[in-house]
Amino acid sequence: MSYRAANQTLKPEWIDHNGHLNMAYYVVLFDWGVDEVQEVFGLGVPYSDADHPFTTFSAEFRIRYVRELPPGSTVYSIFRLLDVGPKAYHFCQELYHEDGWLSATGEGISLHVDRTGPKVVPYPPEVLAKMEAMLAEHSKDPVPDWVGRPMGIRK
Repeated sequence: MSYRAANQTLKPEWIDHNGHLNMAYYVVLFDWGVDEVQEVFGLGVPYSDADHPFTTFSAEFRIRYVRELPPGSTVYSIFRLLDVGPKAYHFCQELYHEDGWLSATGEGISLHVDRTGPKVVPYPPEVLAKMEAMLAEHSKDPVPDWVGRPMGIRK
């Protein structure tokens, strides 16, 4: 069972000269979905505030655009945890139009960072336990066929 983030409505200033969502804002929408999940783990804004030395950094993120989003669309993302290590997690996401069709997919790696270094460090045990519990639940479903797929052009 994947995690479904709250609905988001596209802002007019996010629409590009082609009349659809500019590619940069797909990252914003996916990132907001990750923010919601990190709250569940205990890695949300209070965890990463200025008085706390720990936070998360994105190490890698890749988007696959499937279908363009027109102005005024309302969307939501689905988050799926794929793997968890002591200092990082691998995840994938799908961005859906409120009518249920897939617009884009994302795949990423998130790191746990001590800002005083900065350096990548282990998660606190209570955070890691929540992540491992979610991973056990998400592992019941097959990994989407697009995860880890190499990039290239069709010939």
